[in-house]
Amino acid sequence: MSASIKIQKPKFLGAFEEAADINQEIKNSEKIRNIIAENAQIEDCSAKGFAIDSCIFKNVIFNNCTFKKIDLLDTRFENCDLSNVDFSSGGIQRVEFINCKLVGARFDESSFKDVIFENTLAQYANFSFSKIKNTGFVHCNLKQAVFQESKLEKIMLDNTDFGNAYFNKTRLAKVDFSTCEIAGINLDIEDIAGAIVTANQALDLTRIMRLVVK
Repeated sequence: MSASIKIQKPKFLGAFEEAADINQEIKNSEKIRNIIAENAQIEDCSAKGFAIDSCIFKNVIFNNCTFKKIDLLDTRFENCDLSNVDFSSGGIQRVEFINCKLVGARFDESSFKDVIFENTLAQYANFSFSKIKNTGFVHCNLKQAVFQESKLEKIMLDNTDFGNAYFNKTRLAKVDFSTCEIAGINLDIEDIAGAIVTANQALDLTRIMRLVVK
């Protein structure tokens, strides 16, 4: 596992209010706060600049939802399906995604701080042009995810699959991939400098230099 970093957990306000109809609450307001939503479906929501603060979502399906420029703070998603949700250009701080599906989700041009992705399926997710700080990816599937021109700082990786993921023009110094799968990873040779990898991973990365190893 990567060297441990301190990731702040969500700071909840206290007793939660149970959402009677979370779908309508989101559609009819600009912000939800201190709410718990369970076993629900949120669909056909499009809200630019929407804010979610100190909330918990459990077993919630997000279908056909767009939340560009979202302000997502102190929130936990457990066993949720957020596939193809658009969180692009958002601010995401002290947020947990636990046992979630984020296949094809959009986080491009977003800012992350103190975020954890754990046991999460996020194939094809897009993190391009994002600033990702104090963030962990633990036991996740990020095959073919895109981190093009992202800025990474204090990243924790543990047993995560980055097979065929795109890290082009993303500096990877001090990023520890040693417990992860990186077969077929796409990156630029100058960006791999200072990354931490195993001997076998280093051998695989020689393809970037077009070397033939005998």
